[in-house]
Amino acid sequence: MKYVFMSFASHHTGKNIGCCVIQVDNLNNANEKCKELGLMPNECNNARGYVLNEQQFNQQGMELNKFYTRQQMSDMGFQLG
Repeated sequence: MKYVFMSFASHHTGKNIGCCVIQVDNLNNANEKCKELGLMPNECNNARGYVLNEQQFNQQGMELNKFYTRQQMSDMGFQLG
């Protein structure tokens, strides 16, 4: 299984609206997994996935299968454009 950091952007503004970390066997299944878990925001059709190794996952300090809002990401130190 691979850890995948998913970043979601608004199709209206292009700005980040949240993120999550999930586990999938294949990166191509990441969007579907997010939908199954209810982690994909309704207004989102712009999602990007980034594969993380174990060390990178641990450095994120995030829980698996939990959606983090833009504010929560900012509070955790993510640089948002």
